[in-house]
Amino acid sequence: MDLTASRPWWPLGDMDQMRDALRYWIAHNWDTSITVAEWWDRLASSGLAVPTWNRSHGGLAATAQVQQVIEQELAAAGTIAPPLAGAGVRLVGPILRQFASAEQALEVLPPLLTGRHLWTVLLTEPGSDDPADTACAAAVDWKYITVSGVKTCTDDGATHAVLLARTADLPGRKGLSCTLLDLADPGITKEPGLVRLEGVKVNESQLLGPRDGGWAVVKTILPYLERSLAGRIRRGLVNIEPGVAAGNLDRTVGDVLAAHRATPPPQVDRRQR
Repeated sequence: MDLTASRPWWPLGDMDQMRDALRYWIAHNWDTSITVAEWWDRLASSGLAVPTWNRSHGGLAATAQVQQVIEQELAAAGTIAPPLAGAGVRLVGPILRQFASAEQALEVLPPLLTGRHLWTVLLTEPGSDDPADTACAAAVDWKYITVSGVKTCTDDGATHAVLLARTADLPGRKGLSCTLLDLADPGITKEPGLVRLEGVKVNESQLLGPRDGGWAVVKTILPYLERSLAGRIRRGLVNIEPGVAAGNLDRTVGDVLAAHRATPPPQVDRRQR
């Protein structure tokens, strides 16, 4: 899917015109009879899923003010939020935009922004919260990088990951590399809170950034661990989990909204207030 092929023109410099254009677009695209997958496709192809990203990565290069207007109009119509749950937009997006090759971006970003893939980051390992302690080994030969080890995982429903592994026998932050990983690949076993890798074959084309230069990628991720790019755009919207495992892609928008309305809000213990 080319995220820029059918993108409408948006009057980003005039907020009144932008609101009118958004209301027109929503009136002709928001439909409770379509599937969640189709709704997310429409958001992504219009640039509304991640409006502040640059255009080549699926956004509109819009300002925070424009993003706020987009949020307000989508929320006013009672729509389902873009697929921003998990680490995909919040953590993986920034590093892809900085380190991914053009070919990697074309392959990875469309299924991320349309909710097909749910991403996570595999930086740390059991017994340590420091990525520099990585022992997960990645042996490099002429054709493949063969990875073996155990990584902690915060999202058991993830389908894809950015993996930090040690590609050189060097201490600490040296000799580390990041790769893009499909968690359905042979040799990968998912357990609650863990991902085990046994002889997993990774092509060099899956390296994110240079080999042995993975700490630069980690440094880019770490600031985003404490804040959420997705949080603001979710206000007032119906938020559901992306990824195949969540089972939402083939449900109709109407079914999802009905289930959302039927779910009681969490109870607040007023004695603790």
